[in-house]
Amino acid sequence: MAFYVLILKDKEDDTGVTYCFGPNEDHLGSLWLDKSSGEVKELQETPTQNSQALFQRAAVKVRQYWKKGLFPEKTCWAS
Repeated sequence: MAFYVLILKDKEDDTGVTYCFGPNEDHLGSLWLDKSSGEVKELQETPTQNSQALFQRAAVKVRQYWKKGLFPEKTCWAS
């Protein structure tokens, strides 16, 4: 099964970054990344059947960028 998760930066401050994520721009959830620890919390589920799988993949992707000190405006997970 193929996965595509669109990940869009919503807002950023000194402590964290909020991203919207989902299969497309019409079905988005949101997550928050703590800039100091790299901890990712789901704020809102995507309104889809496989919302947990989408969150897990989005969380992995934003943590990969966090480890490099990057917080992109737009990225994706594709497999």
